[in-house]
Amino acid sequence: MSLEPLPGVLSAIGNTPLVALDQLRPPGAGPLWGKLESFNPGGSAKDRTARALVRDAQRRGVLTKGSVVVESSSGNLGVALAREAVLGGWQFHCVVDRRTNASTLAHIRALGATIHEVEQADPETGDWLVARRALVATLVSELGAINLDQYSNRAAFSAHEEGTMREIVEQLGSLDALSIPVGNAGNITAYWKGYREYA
Repeated sequence: MSLEPLPGVLSAIGNTPLVALDQLRPPGAGPLWGKLESFNPGGSAKDRTARALVRDAQRRGVLTKGSVVVESSSGNLGVALAREAVLGGWQFHCVVDRRTNASTLAHIRALGATIHEVEQADPETGDWLVARRALVATLVSELGAINLDQYSNRAAFSAHEEGTMREIVEQLGSLDALSIPVGNAGNITAYWKGYREYA
């Protein structure tokens, strides 16, 4: 984390601080640290994911000014992509379900994104994510849009492999253990690959 002035909000993504969590450390355990991903501009690690997805799509030439993007989100990624859309000059349609909290929805709307809310879970599986992804596919077809696909796009995982994990290793060196939030198995793989690469 730098105290120098930054040229724009996107340059504030990443390089988040580590803080000692001595009060939470079990007796006899070694040092315990927490990485403050809330220091990212949108307040979560999903800022890293959004930045990586957008860069990848721009590099491949599928995302340019005027493009339309449809993505599923439970909240934080939607905020991050809505901000990216404003700065990049493209339209963002965010597919959520009724479990997304109202303040997050208000934030996404305030950034100019269009929200599509899934009203019920997938009838066959009972899964909300399946229902959201089905609506994404429909909207991509109807709007002539692109989907960045956070769930299987390799760029989403590289954000943590080459970003978060590299930073942790640079900040701490070797680790005895690592606890991470897991939305899917890809995150586990990304952190593990990042540790092997940079430790």
